[in-house]
Amino acid sequence: MSQENNENNKKTITIRGVDEKIYRKLTEIARSSGKTIGEVTNQAFRTFLDLSDAAKRTASGVVESGKTFIEGFKEGIGNLIIISDIDELSVNKEEMMQTSKPIAFKGIKKLSLVNISDDDVEKYIQEISDVDELIIPPNINKLKLLQKCKRVKKIIVQNNPV
Repeated sequence: MSQENNENNKKTITIRGVDEKIYRKLTEIARSSGKTIGEVTNQAFRTFLDLSDAAKRTASGVVESGKTFIEGFKEGIGNLIIISDIDELSVNKEEMMQTSKPIAFKGIKKLSLVNISDDDVEKYIQEISDVDELIIPPNINKLKLLQKCKRVKKIIVQNNPV
């Protein structure tokens, strides 16, 4: 761009709301660098616009990475059965065995696990979350089971397994 063209693109602009401390700092930078406040301000605006463009490109890359992550997550979740949003459910070992996939129980008010062992918990249950009342047989190691639980309000040990 020629010097004349560059001069024609310059305009006196009043900007309201500029923080006084920032303006003083900008003035100091201009003086110490031998430039005008306008030149320093233009450079700051250019830098801001360049950073804004870079941020947009980065955000676009993040969105693409996020899409890839979600696709991979969906593929992985295909190996999981999610049972959710039920008021009351009773599940036994045989039913869990027939799924041949890990199970996540979510959002169930009352969940009864009938006739299962610690091994069954390990093999078949991926997660138990957002359950108000969880009923388990007396032979279950509660600490092992609790490793699979999130936001379970109450655990009841069944006295007489069905």
